[in-house]
Amino acid sequence: MEMFNKKELDNRIGPLKKAKSLYDLEQVEGYVRRKCSEKGLDCSYDVMAEEMPYFKTLAYTEYAGSFYLQPLNYKLRDEQMMDAWYDNSKYDIVDYSGYLINKVVSSDSNKYTDREDVTGKYPAKDNLVILPGSNKVRENVCLNRLKWIKKQHGDNVYFKPHPITTHQIIGELKDFFGEECILPRHADMYYYLQKAKNIYTTHISESCAYATVLGKYTSPIDVWNNIQRGSFYCINNWLFYNQKNAKKFINKTFSNYKSGIINPDVDKDWKAKVDNYIDYICAKRDTYKNWFIDDRSVKK
Repeated sequence: MEMFNKKELDNRIGPLKKAKSLYDLEQVEGYVRRKCSEKGLDCSYDVMAEEMPYFKTLAYTEYAGSFYLQPLNYKLRDEQMMDAWYDNSKYDIVDYSGYLINKVVSSDSNKYTDREDVTGKYPAKDNLVILPGSNKVRENVCLNRLKWIKKQHGDNVYFKPHPITTHQIIGELKDFFGEECILPRHADMYYYLQKAKNIYTTHISESCAYATVLGKYTSPIDVWNNIQRGSFYCINNWLFYNQKNAKKFINKTFSNYKSGIINPDVDKDWKAKVDNYIDYICAKRDTYKNWFIDDRSVKK
């Protein structure tokens, strides 16, 4: 159990604390890990890698308040979202978009606790750039794109550092874009997201889902060569390019078990959804058995 393990979280996020609303997903993690064990699959929290299509590992993480399951294979990760979107069988379509909007409006969308109201010093602006953490910002974000955004909007833009951002990187951001344009790490990002007209974010941020269902114009700031490596690429990429249909896509796709999106607060029978997903993704996996042989196998 890694998602809420204190030692694991101390290593990953240090003094930050996850929002209490996410702890509803702990029961899902336990159930998923048992089901993976029954199938002979490994499962791991918040990792990305590229295994064979006949994969060994199911990865899981949080995405916009939901539990997100996906194999460690890009082809199958992408296919599961498209299979969910194009599935014309009869199933209940739940209002996942309404769930996301309500989380923002009710100030329940932050992944971490202790977000602060800094609006007295930092009044809202029309443009918001949402940055990933220190371990991602250098390799995933295009600096030239950030410079272009600053040139386009002048002082009418905020750059919001991720809560896990070093003082060094914040200092560099202030040097590049001006101290008045850098929000504090502890600021409530979703307040500024609601107020902004334009959102700039990445393929590795769940803010893309919130921004698009709120009807904000949303565009990426990623380095092109790295976008497919992101754990949310297969969702966010669709949302970036089909913003007018974001609510329809999220409702239809997330409601379908093939998406790997599980939420006890939204799904009528989340355990059945997990069962159906694992059967589905294992059937896709079996298609590729013996197609590609891992040459790293132990030689006798």
